This record gives sequence, structure tokens and C-alpha cells, in this order.
Amino acid sequence: MAKVKALKTAAKTDGPTGVMQAPPKLSPLKHKRWGLILSFLMLFWVPVGLGGAYFGVIASDRYAAGASFVIRGLEGGGTPDFVTSFTGLSPSGSTTSDSYVVRNFLESADLLRQLDAELDMRGHYSQEFIDPIARFRPDSTFEELVKYWQWRIKTTYDSTTGIVTYEVQAFDPEMAERLAQVALAAADRLVNELSEKARQDSVQFAGKEVERAEERVRKVRLQLVDFRAERGTVDPVINAQLDAELMSSLETKLVDIQARINALSGSVDADSPMLVQLNRQAVALEEQILQRRALIGRVGDADSKRNTAEALAAYEGLLIEQNFAQQSYASAMVSLETARMDADRQQRYLAVFARPFVPNEPAYPVRVRDFFLVIVASFALWAISMLIAYTIRDHMR
Repeated sequence: MAKVKALKTAAKTDGPTGVMQAPPKLSPLKHKRWGLILSFLMLFWVPVGLGGAYFGVIASDRYAAGASFVIRGLEGGGTPDFVTSFTGLSPSGSTTSDSYVVRNFLESADLLRQLDAELDMRGHYSQEFIDPIARFRPDSTFEELVKYWQWRIKTTYDSTTGIVTYEVQAFDPEMAERLAQVALAAADRLVNELSEKARQDSVQFAGKEVERAEERVRKVRLQLVDFRAERGTVDPVINAQLDAELMSSLETKLVDIQARINALSGSVDADSPMLVQLNRQAVALEEQILQRRALIGRVGDADSKRNTAEALAAYEGLLIEQNFAQQSYASAMVSLETARMDADRQQRYLAVFARPFVPNEPAYPVRVRDFFLVIVASFALWAISMLIAYTIRDHMR
């Protein structure tokens, strides 16, 4: 019986007599179980415990205050078109762009400079009672303060209604209300500046056109003054009319005298005193007619500056230029008044319908929701990590 037991023992050890055998190894199933337990502990329970401790005990309360407003214009609302009626979108494109500008301004460094100068943003967000995760380091740069501010303000814009809403967060209710009030006042000033700038831009071009038209009228008037001073006459047209009347009178007298000469030629001698006198008068009239024609039409006259035809041409050109300049000036004045009226109708203003108030209860953090999100995120992290690990192990086999 003892020999049978010894043989069984030797068969189980499967080795030489007197040699110590190694303890049996764990099965692959036990390896998997301990790996799952350890990974679940590190990737799920540790983050859940840290999240519960932070949101339950450590996290500081944050108070929120904000406002809602729309940007409106003074122009009257027309009948909406087909696209507007179908989509429900606001037809005022200019106010839409202004709304986006104001929304970006609320998150910008320009507004933060105003808030920091007036309310000491660094001092408030770096107070000692704030938890280390939410606290702002006072030795940080301004760029880091801008990023921190963008975590502490929320802005939304509804393209259907045109409503802009913002909410600022602070660590005491009075500070939250003051931040919201100062931000609202800054947004109001920005809208007024945008409206005034748009008004100036729309009127500026028309104003420059009026200035150019005024300069043109002034130059033409100076040219007329110089022309009259040089020619020694106020209106060459009147002088030309007088010259024409004088020429007509001289020619009439010459025709009359020539008729009398023709009548006396057959009845009196050629040296008759009356006939000689009439011939002398005819010659004198012809000389006067030739002189007046030379003054009007360059016939035998070398002094072109005194030429009546040239004076009339230059004067008429100046009159045409003056008429065009006056018409341009009148048109520019009409355009300027129209531009001013359009600019007045296109003014923008901030219509606030929900103003900031001092909150009574903290709005953040939402502890139950945030803790639940930590649980979901931790479980998702553990599940994805296990899926990746098992996939890698299966590929390595």
C-alpha cells in the first residue's frame, strides 16, 4: 500500500526524487479578472472619487448675472419677402452683423480692459477662498486673463429673433451684477459708436461731392471776374448786340447815301459839291463799317485780344461752365440731404428687455449634473481603454 502511494506521488511530481517543484501558476482566467479589477479601480473609481470630492466639498460657488437685448434701427419695417416668410429669419441684415459684432466684443480683450480697470478683475478672480482649479493666478499674463474671462462669460445669438444674451460668472453676487452692468453699458456705447460711424461714412462721400462742386463754382466765378477785368466789359453779349445795331445803322445810312448818289449821278456834274459831299460821306461810312467788321471778325485786325468774336466765344464757354457747375452743386446738395436723411433712418440702438440683477443663489457648479458627467466619462474611459487593450492583445497573438 505504501508503494502504491509513493508511485502516485512520483507520478504527480513528474520529476526526480528529492527535487522541489515550483508552485502551480495562475490560470489565464484569473489574470483577466485581476486586470479588469485593477483597471476599473484606476480608470473609474479613482476619477469618480476625485470628482465627487471636488464637486461635493472643494468646488467654489459661482454666481451668474446677465442681460438680453436686441439691436434695432429707426427705419420702418417693410413687408417681409418670400424667403423671410418661409425661413422666419430676420430681414435686417445690418442689425444682424451688428449683433455678431457686439457678441464678439463681449468676449474680447477690449471689454476686459475696461472691466479690469473699473472692477479689478484680477483681484476678484484670484481671491484665496476660491478653489485652486477655478482660481486665477495673479501673476498670469493678460492673454491668460482673456482666456480665463472667456471661460467666465457665455454669449448666445438667436438668428431668428435677433436676441443677444450673455451671462457673466463671479464668486459673489454683487460682483456678478456689477460685471453684467458694466458689460451692458460698454455694449451700448459700442452700438452707438457703430451707428455714428456708419452715419458719418454714408454722409462723408456726399459731403466731399458738395465740396468739389463748391470749388468748381468758385473757380468759374473767379474766371468770369478775371475775364471781365481783362476785357473791360461786364457782358460781351450786350456789347456784341450794340455793335450789331451800330453796324446795321451804318449800313442803312450807306445804302441811303448810295441811293442818293445814284439818283444825282445822271442830273448833276461829277464835280458838283453835293455829289462830292455825298461821295465823301459814303467813303467815311464804308471805312467805319470795315473797322467795325474788323473788330468783330478779324478782318484786318492783328490784336486778337480785342476781337469781339473771341471774347464772345470765351464768355459763352465760361457761362456754360458756370451753368454746369451750379447744376452739379445743386445736385450734390440734394444728394447730401438725402444721405443725411437715410443716415438718420439707419441709426441703431440697444433695446434691452432683460437687465442684470443681483442673484440670490449660486448658479454654478451644478454639482449633481457635473458629478454624473464624471461618472459617465470615467466609465466611457475605462470601457474604451479595455476595448483597445483587448484588441491589441488579440493582434499580438
